[in-house]
Amino acid sequence: MEVWDNDDYERPIESYPGYLGHFYDGTFSPGLELKPLDDFDFRKYSGIVDENGGVRRLSLVLNFGTVPILFNAYDDIGHTLDQLPTIKVYLDNGPPDAGPASGGIILFFTAAGFTEQAVEQSIIALVRLLEADLALLEERSQG
Repeated sequence: MEVWDNDDYERPIESYPGYLGHFYDGTFSPGLELKPLDDFDFRKYSGIVDENGGVRRLSLVLNFGTVPILFNAYDDIGHTLDQLPTIKVYLDNGPPDAGPASGGIILFFTAAGFTEQAVEQSIIALVRLLEADLALLEERSQG
């Protein structure tokens, strides 16, 4: 995850080309392309991953190849999305004079060379993969 190198603190982040959404202070604010992730229960998944060794190594099959996804229990959504080649993830620490109560925001943009359609397809595939893995882990826990 790269640091957002920007000194224009007056321009709304949503106005930058390719903006997809952000994660701030535990709240995920997805744009249309990331909206399918909003329905996935990351807390539940993190808890069951934690009970099953704390790490999941998954393979996400996309139109252009297979992408390895490493999920550690209680990772924030930024760490997961940073593994997708279709999404560029940045950490914005805010203005240098923001004060001690300010926090960083994780920003999501369409990665160079990819379309919004490719982002949507990768997000839908990721949600399906995580849902299937969650179901597998729940089945294991019950049996």
